Amino acid sequence: YDISDADFTIKGALTLTAPNGGEIWVVGETRDITWSMKGSIASVKLEYSTNGFIDETETVVITDSTDASLLSYSWTVPDAIGSSLKVRIIDTSNSTVYDLSDNNFTIKGALTLTQPNGGEIWIVGDVQNITWNRTGSIPYVKLEYSTDGGSTYPNVIVDSTDASTGSYAWTIPDAIGTQLRVRVTDTSDATVFDTSDGNFEIKGALTIITPNGGEQWEVGSTQNITWER
Repeated sequence: YDISDADFTIKGALTLTAPNGGEIWVVGETRDITWSMKGSIASVKLEYSTNGFIDETETVVITDSTDASLLSYSWTVPDAIGSSLKVRIIDTSNSTVYDLSDNNFTIKGALTLTQPNGGEIWIVGDVQNITWNRTGSIPYVKLEYSTDGGSTYPNVIVDSTDASTGSYAWTIPDAIGTQLRVRVTDTSDATVFDTSDGNFEIKGALTIITPNGGEQWEVGSTQNITWER
């Protein structure tokens, strides 16, 4: 007979299945990190990186320990906007047993336009607030308006304004019509945007100057009716 001259090791194995590259997840959503495993691994540690684990000093722990047999972990997507994200899974009892996303995935913020959102009637020259909600640390947004029900947005309201304020004071332009919509867009990612859910209206205004009260005009006389528009 003969025996091994020294001890050898049997390890389990882990394969991360999601996110595994190409996914687009939004800040605040709940997404499942999933994996498969071989062997009776008891628990796993989960981490993420915004630079594909190139710089370990920026690695963030999702959970120090979760039941490996569940093969899934419900993750609230953090405010880590970027396109070079990866997740890593590690056997808590043996750090040499691990796997990570094969390719990068993306975390994006989100924008929701809240006003004008359809049905408003705004008057040329008035000042009205365009308002929105943001999810994630989007720094700046662009605002545009459409006069054809959202088919096109050729009219820039402002190229860049602070997204964190959630509001922009807009002097209503001379764009009289009934098919107006506004679009708000992340200046750093044009795929992150929202538009008015329905059309709103811009109207002109008229103000009579004379007669405006108190005048005494005689029958048959010619008088000027004057107004501003």
